[in-house]
Amino acid sequence: MRLRSFTAATIADAMQLVRNELGAEAIILSTQRTGRNSVTVTAGVERQTALPGEVDTATIETIDAVGAVLDFHGLPPVMADRLLAAAADLLIDDPVMALAGALDARFTFMPLVESAMARPIMLVGPPGAGKTVTVAKLAMRARLAGRAVTAVTCDTLRAGAVEQLATYARLLKIPAYRAKEPEVLARAIANAPKDGLMLVDTVGTNPLDRHEMDALGAFIEAARPELLLVLPAGGDVAESADYAAAFRALGATRLIATRADAARRLGGIVAAAEAAKLHFAEIGMSPQIADGLQPVNPVSLARLMMQAAGLAGDGAAEATRNNE
Repeated sequence: MRLRSFTAATIADAMQLVRNELGAEAIILSTQRTGRNSVTVTAGVERQTALPGEVDTATIETIDAVGAVLDFHGLPPVMADRLLAAAADLLIDDPVMALAGALDARFTFMPLVESAMARPIMLVGPPGAGKTVTVAKLAMRARLAGRAVTAVTCDTLRAGAVEQLATYARLLKIPAYRAKEPEVLARAIANAPKDGLMLVDTVGTNPLDRHEMDALGAFIEAARPELLLVLPAGGDVAESADYAAAFRALGATRLIATRADAARRLGGIVAAAEAAKLHFAEIGMSPQIADGLQPVNPVSLARLMMQAAGLAGDGAAEATRNNE
């Protein structure tokens, strides 16, 4: 199968590009909204089947490359075998697209579209994951899209946490509040503009501490939000999976991976998504507030994993940042 990604302003336009390039027999593998006015469709077309007994050297080399990447990122053998089998089923000669197809088969990708978020967005995760900076990045993106934003922090324990959010809020010219108790958070949400985006920062929570998790649960109950787990890339595979499962139990549905620019091995975030059945949403590729957070789809994640393992060309970095 030959795989291509097509980006256009609407699904109809993207589908027309698919038909023009790959023909009416093309198979749609994924459709992702990658921006306010951008849709990416990944499609493939079956190639001619090899003759009986013929060895497809290119496909074998492709699967070997995918296997090497999965090994580099330290994925558990069972997970790596499943992804490798999915890649082999696609019969693709391009290692990046073979890995992308496997990721698309095994995971779900649901980037945030702030204009469509009706409920508050609450960011949760372990201490030091980068939640406050991620709130600022999401607020910046929503502001650039013309949407009103309100930010609330429940992190009144970490030294400087309130001041950090206040600084971002002042630069972005958005209102920001602090909520020491769940009842205060509930009132802040009730009083926020109904057509605006509400972003809620939370205290870094140790998932092994039952008291801390219960306290976080009280804030979640008060906000009834869309719950996103923020997890730094480069973490231990088993620990990351355990962390994700713990926050999934509180209601987390999507994953934002941070600090991908400072990590080479991404097995931890892949294992986290697998263990907790989380949707990949965004990935932090830079500390810059303006453009440091990118929607993630199967192709961009595959390119990033290939590049980190040294098995993709220099263009992979630019393609990943552009989220083709």
